[in-house]
Amino acid sequence: MPSSELPLFAFAAVVLLILIRWVRRARLVASEKAWLPRELQDAELVYAEQVFKANGPVTLVAKVDRGYRDVRGVITLVELKTRRVDRPYLSDVIELSAQRSALAAQTQGLIATHGYVLVQQPGSGRRTLHRVQLLTHEEVISLAKRREAILDDRKEAQYASSSGLCEQCAFRQQCKPPLGC
Repeated sequence: MPSSELPLFAFAAVVLLILIRWVRRARLVASEKAWLPRELQDAELVYAEQVFKANGPVTLVAKVDRGYRDVRGVITLVELKTRRVDRPYLSDVIELSAQRSALAAQTQGLIATHGYVLVQQPGSGRRTLHRVQLLTHEEVISLAKRREAILDDRKEAQYASSSGLCEQCAFRQQCKPPLGC
């Protein structure tokens, strides 16, 4: 190859690499938008895997999986979960609610009072989106204070209503649940 063609070849290679990267990004965005609810189809992804902190009566630190800003400027939170059971749990609602409180404290932005839990089942890859109503900031603070009181032995924990929850609990060895759990 003559040396006069080398800069042209290098330029073409760079353009090709940029084009490939752009196509991959467009495909990723399109595949992600496919599972978004209708209300977020035109929203912009503004937060992904970002940590936020709220100081106050208790300090909240929460990592936002996804935050989408709609055309009105309202941010809606989405939590991604991989699990066999295709349903949101109360722990998901608490997690999203803490994210909402921390995000609101740090950004002073408008955050929706609902969020979404996207459950992806392992193996099949099947995805289901669940809309959940979030707790208020006051409810999040109350839960955090109750947790602190339980850990400090100032309050007694309530036992799970399901033996299946007891079986998966990290505190099972220390816990003395009533018979049947």
